[in-house]
Amino acid sequence: MDMLQHILMRMFGRPEGALGSLGGMIMARMNRKMAESVIGLLQIRPNERVLEVGFGPGVAIALLARSASSGYVAGVDPSREMVAQARARNAAAIETGLVDLRQGSVERLPFKGDAFDAVMAVNSMQVWPDAIAGLREVHRVMRTPVRHSP
Repeated sequence: MDMLQHILMRMFGRPEGALGSLGGMIMARMNRKMAESVIGLLQIRPNERVLEVGFGPGVAIALLARSASSGYVAGVDPSREMVAQARARNAAAIETGLVDLRQGSVERLPFKGDAFDAVMAVNSMQVWPDAIAGLREVHRVMRTPVRHSP
């Protein structure tokens, strides 16, 4: 079981190398519907600032960029492979400054406090090294919520 866990972590948990690249392609297909659902629940407005933690291959980042079309979409992911895939998938939005993708950890988010209107994570929290520290950081970077019904 240890070998299987190791392979799964390299593919999906903290993707690395060829297995991580393959895992990213699988995640791009498998997580899309969940990402769409979460984004729908967040009711993102065009001018909002949104962070995705553990963005994987960047499918949700692309969807968020459509929703926050005049805002700012940022992401942090610990995997070099996922950052590369997500940057390729979102190259045009990165070039315009709408999207900012960084390699890093949820426990030390590279953003100022009170920077985001919404934060999302799809299928990543279960592999955060320290969920409590991660949630503290998410709280630190979120603005005081002032949400209105659509």
